[in-house]
Amino acid sequence: MATSIPETYRIADLIQWHREKSLVINEEFQRRSVWTSSAKSYLIDTVLRQLPIPTFYMRTSVDPRTQKAYREVVDGQQRLRTFVEFSSNRLKLDKRSKEFAGLSYQDLDTEFQERFLAYPVTVVQLINANVSDVLEIFSRLNSYNVAVNAAELRHAKFQGEFKWAVHEAALRWDVLWEKYHIVSVRQRVRMQDDSLVAEMFGVLLQGVTDGGERKVYQLYEKYDEKEPWDQKRTLAALDSVLGFADQKLESALVGNLARSPHFLMLFASLAHALVGIPSGEIKDNMPERDPGALSDIETALLNLEKLDNIIGMDDEPPKGFREFWLASSGTTHRISSRRARFPTYYRALLPYHL
Repeated sequence: MATSIPETYRIADLIQWHREKSLVINEEFQRRSVWTSSAKSYLIDTVLRQLPIPTFYMRTSVDPRTQKAYREVVDGQQRLRTFVEFSSNRLKLDKRSKEFAGLSYQDLDTEFQERFLAYPVTVVQLINANVSDVLEIFSRLNSYNVAVNAAELRHAKFQGEFKWAVHEAALRWDVLWEKYHIVSVRQRVRMQDDSLVAEMFGVLLQGVTDGGERKVYQLYEKYDEKEPWDQKRTLAALDSVLGFADQKLESALVGNLARSPHFLMLFASLAHALVGIPSGEIKDNMPERDPGALSDIETALLNLEKLDNIIGMDDEPPKGFREFWLASSGTTHRISSRRARFPTYYRALLPYHL
């Protein structure tokens, strides 16, 4: 069995070895280059901000005759290709790189060129490993991995404007997670914050519809690849609704209403009151927009407190709220549940007591 030795090199080392042809890409172990320009830009942006990237794996052999080391990248070829492309001024960073947007390597200040070249890369060298050795090592590594969930798969598959707008909004609205704990840290590790924000985008673009992972996937597929969408308007609406919730309804974002299935319907009702949303799949249950909605914040807070209490009831709820109560305790992502709950949340925003 071959030995594996972790080492740290600089990006400059990898680029130099590649140019000298002492470091090559072994495509038997990896797919051909399929990264989009956005994915490449995100990697370079990560490096320029000195944030961590995954470990490289190289199969390394030494030629006793020439006394030279020969290296093959067996895991990390996309990253290496991106480093080489950027250093050769064949890649310009896109708008996700913010202050670096539109720049190639030659356009960077000397400080950032040096930061890029000096970035430390962890490389596990597989010394004198044959194909079976490499496959055995990958098999052992994969045996410890947690299965990728739907949100992580979407983040890996899609690389268009919708995916990045969702991801950046989830980062920008960290108050939802850090202050109100609508998605827990453990859930955020598995990108459930992106999933919830994607559903908020869906509400703004399509109205209240059936939910679940399949529906979220369809949102990414539609707006990331097939149909144009008004990104500026959607982001402005999202910020308006979430800003209002944080500033005006802070005391309501506790208990059950701070759980993502219930918060999403509260978000939808606020969006309908503040900016208007399509009727979606609500059909006959879609309330008309009322100019009095949110005109009396004190009453709205009392109404939302009442709904929070009803959701948590073990016994029969007050008269008129049984359908809402049952729908809140069942499969909350189904449209049948949302049709019962969304209008009730909207009524809670009107200037009279429930």
